[in-house]
Amino acid sequence: MNGHYDSSLVALSIVVAIIASYTALDLAGCVSSSTSTPRKSWTWLVAGALSLGIGIWSMHFIGMLAFRLPVAVAYDLPITLLSMVIAIIVSALALFILRRPELGANNLIIGAILMGIGISAMHYVGMFAMQMSPPIRYDPPLFVASVLIATGASLAALWIAFQLRWKRSKLAILAKLGSAGVMGLAITGMHYTGMAAAQFAPGSVCIAATAGGINTTVLAIAIGGGTMAILILTLIVSALDAHFALNNARLAQSLQKITLELHEAQSELVTTARQAGMAEIANNVLHDVGNVLNSVNVSAGLIGDKMRDSKDQNLAKAVQLMNEHATDIGEFFTRDEKGKTLPGYLNKLVATLAAEKQSIAQELVSLSKSIDHIKDIVTTQQSYSGATSLIGPVQIKDLMEDALRMNAASIAQRRITIVKEFGDVPLLLLDKHRVLQILVNLIGNAKHATDGAPGRSHQIKLRMDIAEPAGGPRLTIRVEDDGEGIEPENLARLFGHGFTTRKNGHGFGLHSCALAAKEMAGTMTAHSDGPGKGAVFTLQLPVNRA
Repeated sequence: MNGHYDSSLVALSIVVAIIASYTALDLAGCVSSSTSTPRKSWTWLVAGALSLGIGIWSMHFIGMLAFRLPVAVAYDLPITLLSMVIAIIVSALALFILRRPELGANNLIIGAILMGIGISAMHYVGMFAMQMSPPIRYDPPLFVASVLIATGASLAALWIAFQLRWKRSKLAILAKLGSAGVMGLAITGMHYTGMAAAQFAPGSVCIAATAGGINTTVLAIAIGGGTMAILILTLIVSALDAHFALNNARLAQSLQKITLELHEAQSELVTTARQAGMAEIANNVLHDVGNVLNSVNVSAGLIGDKMRDSKDQNLAKAVQLMNEHATDIGEFFTRDEKGKTLPGYLNKLVATLAAEKQSIAQELVSLSKSIDHIKDIVTTQQSYSGATSLIGPVQIKDLMEDALRMNAASIAQRRITIVKEFGDVPLLLLDKHRVLQILVNLIGNAKHATDGAPGRSHQIKLRMDIAEPAGGPRLTIRVEDDGEGIEPENLARLFGHGFTTRKNGHGFGLHSCALAAKEMAGTMTAHSDGPGKGAVFTLQLPVNRA
């Protein structure tokens, strides 16, 4: 007695097999013990085994329902469910093998044989659910061929999944799609080879049909649609899980790198300041780095909070709910109250996750900008961390910009306006290290002076030009603030060692500036009209054109 197939259901079974194969390849990375926590890895193994097992069984059962005989055909429900359990066990075995950090040849071959036997058992148990009388007989060569195809497909699936399990690039996705097509065709090839091996005696009767078994085209389509929905949702959850895991790893790596760089920068700054006598510069730079770190900590905290409160776990719950209703998925979506609301809930959840992603991306941009600012400050200081005396060609405007950059964070924090009045100053031969030390100290003092005159906006004027006094041309640099001013009695001792009017000052900054100016045959002076009238500090150096 010969049968035939419903071509539309055959095509549906092939599509389900390919999607199930792609899901298996995608889940390989989720269950790996080396890329996930043990709890997460085992959770994915259980959920993946259910999704993948239902997918493989669904392909098999749709292929069975596609088969038509001249007599009424149906399938015994308990035996059919047994074949589904076998498919889930086989899927769990495959994912368990893929948990291993390494996959040796022996483990690969043994796993493929066990999976091949399991897939074959699922198929022939499903065939037995027809309860034919007289029983179905099988052509030995085709029977053996179907088992070998199942084993070969299992071997290829395990090897490909192991090779691609950690790859998420576009090229890897294309490789998974191609591999899923080959694996899906191999699985369906095994099924239809097994069906071709079946021989039905003339006058056979299907006992399951007389006992009220299951067999409708509508049921096949419902099972296929429900299975594809479960597999696609599993893929979505897997992709989101991988996305958030990658973001967490990148964030942790970035924060670790930032911490290491800051420790290294702090060590280098302290050493450089001690060797070059630039303790004030190091203090200013570290202070500015600390200010920027506040922004880094805020961004990192916000990202951490968003990751802890993420709604991505709700997707896993949705998939679990659908897995629980895998056998009545159509009725679940149309009649069950939870099933009716699930599509709408998933739409809202996708929108929520998209908003989370956008918010985290914005914080990462802010974090990146802060890190770049820190690097800029540190790099500028490091460029001057050489010898204590180095005469060379200097563009004084560039040196002033470097000094401003080292004070940039604290100036921005105080909302001080910088006014630049730079004359036409040529390239000069100067000790740029000492000049930078003086400029950083003068700008730092000017910004601190504004703290003593709160309640109004402030500005710092920076002026430079070439003066022509009787003794020859002189480079003149003025730093003028509108802050708290200087008491007349303090002007005379302003540059003395240990003298300071700041609460946390040490009296080293202006004294070292005066010494540095003297060593370069220059002068340092200060002027103030009194308390609340601001102050002007003037540096004059002899002009030696480069």
